[in-house]
Amino acid sequence: MTHTTTNRNGLSSNLHSAPSRELAGLVLALFGMLMLLGLVQYHGLRASILADLGSSAELIAQNTSYAIVIENDTEAHELLTALATSSNLRQARLESLDGRLLAVYAGGSTHWSHSLVLLKVSRPVLAFGKPVGNLILTGSSQKLLIWTAVFLGVGCLAIFGAWLASWFSAKRAAKTARQAQQSLAWMSRHDPLTGCANREELRAHLRELQRRAEGMSALYLIDLDDFGVINAAYGAQQGDVILRVIAQRLQHLLGSADCLARLSADEFALSLTQGDEPGFANFSRKIQAVLREPIFIGNIALRPTACIGMALLPVDGADEDSAIRAASAALSAARLAGHGGFSRYAQAHDREMRERAELAEALRQALAKAEFHLHYQPIYSIHDQSLCGAEALLRWHHPTRGMISPERFIPIAESAGLIEEIGLQVLGLVHKNRLEWLSRGLKVPPIAINLSSLQFLREQSKDTFIQRLRDLELGPEALEIELTERAAFEEIEAEDSIINRLKSLGYCLSLDDFGTGYSSLSYLHRINCDKLKIDRSFVRRMEQDPSARQLVKAIVEVAHAFQMKTVAEGVETAGELEALRQVGSDAVQGYLLDRPLDANGFSTRLSTGQASR
Repeated sequence: MTHTTTNRNGLSSNLHSAPSRELAGLVLALFGMLMLLGLVQYHGLRASILADLGSSAELIAQNTSYAIVIENDTEAHELLTALATSSNLRQARLESLDGRLLAVYAGGSTHWSHSLVLLKVSRPVLAFGKPVGNLILTGSSQKLLIWTAVFLGVGCLAIFGAWLASWFSAKRAAKTARQAQQSLAWMSRHDPLTGCANREELRAHLRELQRRAEGMSALYLIDLDDFGVINAAYGAQQGDVILRVIAQRLQHLLGSADCLARLSADEFALSLTQGDEPGFANFSRKIQAVLREPIFIGNIALRPTACIGMALLPVDGADEDSAIRAASAALSAARLAGHGGFSRYAQAHDREMRERAELAEALRQALAKAEFHLHYQPIYSIHDQSLCGAEALLRWHHPTRGMISPERFIPIAESAGLIEEIGLQVLGLVHKNRLEWLSRGLKVPPIAINLSSLQFLREQSKDTFIQRLRDLELGPEALEIELTERAAFEEIEAEDSIINRLKSLGYCLSLDDFGTGYSSLSYLHRINCDKLKIDRSFVRRMEQDPSARQLVKAIVEVAHAFQMKTVAEGVETAGELEALRQVGSDAVQGYLLDRPLDANGFSTRLSTGQASR
């Protein structure tokens, strides 16, 4: 930290001294030019004065020859007095050829400046073409010195004024450059949106904690739940406001020695110094409490939650890298616990991360070896219990690990960047099974497949998906598309989103798990889905809880108002089925009517056309 400050001060000094050296060089150059111009001015004035004296001397010399010949001093003096009109004359002397002084005229008082510069003009006095004497004029250098001094003085003042202006300008430029450098230095270590430290500043803070080694400290990684959903639902500008509010609230929990950093779009890190393990665990509850305080967007109150992973220093990490790695492992464990989860680092988390890495590699092998297959859960009309569709459910049977749940491998596939390829393989499996059913002369209803928003992070992924649908001839009569609220929110605003493109091609869109996210009437109007799937969490409370039944009824009525059909998920009892019939749901699926069936089992169901009991 000290080294960084020294560098900044040195750079600031360089920024200050560089313009000063340039300015000094410029002033010296101007001063040299002024001296040169002053010398030219001096010689010009001197030549002018000498020319004036020469003209006067020529005129007087032509008229003083008689006075010299007759040696009339009075007349000679009177002739010299005619030179009084010359402002440049200091003295005039008329001498005979033998050097005898005949007359002298003093043009003004003696001044110290006259001796500084000698200005003397001599002209012979001629009589009948022969010299009879000499006229010697001495010029006054006062005018020459005054005007030269005035020129140099004005020039110096101009240079000084220019230097002063340039100096102030250079000072302002240096100050601006210093401020810009300080701003760049600050931005290089801070998040410009929230003002929090960035990852590098956090690492520097952790190194400082390690250097001081003053007791135990804690590092929290805070991952906001479904922030992408909020951002898409209310706009990026409102999302930025929410992030700033959250950062301010977290900052208020900290002391001067603590550090808050923003690591990514929706992930913060918080370093808390001085405490014990129970106190640090209790502090995580303070974080959750602060996050749950309502944030108002217009009349809508949002209560964000976050998953928190905590690592203790130096217990869980002796340096910044190991501390961040331990907190990341704890955060991964907290995410598995669901929204608002908290986990303190344990060595088992390292095993979990290794397990996830191994599963990611196994997923790559499974894609190459075609280890995936599909089960189909039938969907029935609630009115006559006729088969009206099915939801395709991805299954993975690992050669040594056995059956692995989608809840386990889908998040890993998303984080490992494999979900796009898995989605394309699902289309191939649906196509293969559908061709087999059709070859048996069976009437196949539309099969619903689930899309992840992470399938379409690249623009090319959308084109690839649409082209694969065309290549396999899986049109709107063959497929329905199920979207989670999160996927729909993240895509809803883009004109070229996969949702809008599928809708334009005529595919039926279903909104899965409705009511568990950030649904709103405005959102339903914008997304323009064809179906709403009512989440199991609402269905299972309908028999005992009248308010749950009223809530489901309201969802059904809202869907119908938007010309959407409803499908209730997870129906397991006859009472739930009857309650759904009474509130007007259109279709149902669940273990009461049918469990998920493999391709052969679903083929049998298609041939019988009725549900097993």
